[in-house]
Amino acid sequence: MGQNIVQELRVLGRSSSFISENAEEFSKKYAKKFIAVRNNKLLVVGDTFKEVIQKVREMGEDPSLV
Repeated sequence: MGQNIVQELRVLGRSSSFISENAEEFSKKYAKKFIAVRNNKLLVVGDTFKEVIQKVREMGEDPSLV
């Protein structure tokens, strides 16, 4: 595997853990919303998946990595 792929897998793993650790809070605070997380940080909240993807792109992030 390339170094970038390994690094991205680590970031995604950390983000997944961050979501799991904060699932209850996110469920209460962002009920019926879509969120995007990267590097243990909530990046975007939106009413639709499409809206979140658009906002992520506007931030210069790759939606496949959040």
